[in-house]
Amino acid sequence: QWEEITSLVSEGMLGEDEFKSLWESSGDDGDDNMDLERFLKFNNALDDLFVFDEDEEVDDEVDEISSDMTEEDEEETEEEVEVQQQQLPVITETDLPPAVLFSQLANENYLVGEAELKRWGELQDMISQGDLSQEELDVLVGRVEKAPGTDGMYVNEEGFCKLAEAIDDLFEDVDDTAVDEPEQQQQEEDFRELKVELLELLEDIDKIGEEEGRLLCGLDCNELEQERVLEVVGEIERETYNKVVAASNTGGGAVSKDELLGEWELLYSSSSTMKYNEGLSGLAGGLTRFGGLKQKIIGTKYLSDVEYTEQVVGKLGGKSYEVKITGDWEMKTELSLFTGKPANVMSVTPDNVVYGPRRDKADHWKSLGPMNMLLLSYIDEDLRIMRGNTSTDTLFIWKRC
Repeated sequence: QWEEITSLVSEGMLGEDEFKSLWESSGDDGDDNMDLERFLKFNNALDDLFVFDEDEEVDDEVDEISSDMTEEDEEETEEEVEVQQQQLPVITETDLPPAVLFSQLANENYLVGEAELKRWGELQDMISQGDLSQEELDVLVGRVEKAPGTDGMYVNEEGFCKLAEAIDDLFEDVDDTAVDEPEQQQQEEDFRELKVELLELLEDIDKIGEEEGRLLCGLDCNELEQERVLEVVGEIERETYNKVVAASNTGGGAVSKDELLGEWELLYSSSSTMKYNEGLSGLAGGLTRFGGLKQKIIGTKYLSDVEYTEQVVGKLGGKSYEVKITGDWEMKTELSLFTGKPANVMSVTPDNVVYGPRRDKADHWKSLGPMNMLLLSYIDEDLRIMRGNTSTDTLFIWKRC
């Protein structure tokens, strides 16, 4: 007559054996009736039989509710992250070091993904201006190793730096060749000013020397004048219009010997040997003085000849005459003793010294030594600068005739 028992039995949730076991465990004394105490024991035992099932149902309900909450939380978290990304500022500074840029873009996990890249202002400008397509960016990102445990969605600092370098490499050639016109004009003006400054300085030295009765080509100039010439020469040698620098930048290092062909006039020399000998040949002195020096460089398929013409000017009734020194020359590349880098060396082998009716072999003329081995440090269309092979402060400055 107990409806709950009847229902459990009819639904198969309580078998007759189980019912009989519960009946007996409640204190069966052979009587078909039970008192209150037996009834309570029976009811408790019946409840215990279904406690696990009830708890399992509760757990299932809790899991279902938790699952729903988790999905909602995930959706809310994604929305919050997206809102936070939109609120973070775009990095508009340009030419930042990759590591610095990464630190400004990285999220709370110190990683950079697609959302963070959208805050890279310079990158977005490249894409919007058509300099870099989204497909090209995706390819570059795909080549970079991703951070562990991010399902290929994020990069760490090392990966970001590699990505930034790969993007820079796409524009490296453009940056090297695309020189702004105003900047190029400024470089040309600076170069002309340096060259004019050097030529005017040498002209002033000669004028002062003439007024004071000093030798030409700076052979009698003072230390202050020498230092100033050396300073300006050092600046002009670094100019990009210097063909020696241009040859070095292209990787060849060697200047074509054709650049040296022609006739040149000596404007200045700080050679101590020429100072001592009052010229190149050493024949000037007494009733004569050094009157200037020219160099003629000849080069063909079979010949490489050089000829120096020194003017010896008479004074106080002395006789003027020319001294010609002939020989062979060659251009070669050697390692500099001072820099350890390849240097253009002009090597001259004197043959004869001719003055008046005399012709002497040049191999015993020690005064010619300074010209025998010189470094080419600067050359353009009409100016050439040579330095001593063993003393780089020794200068020979030539102007094309």
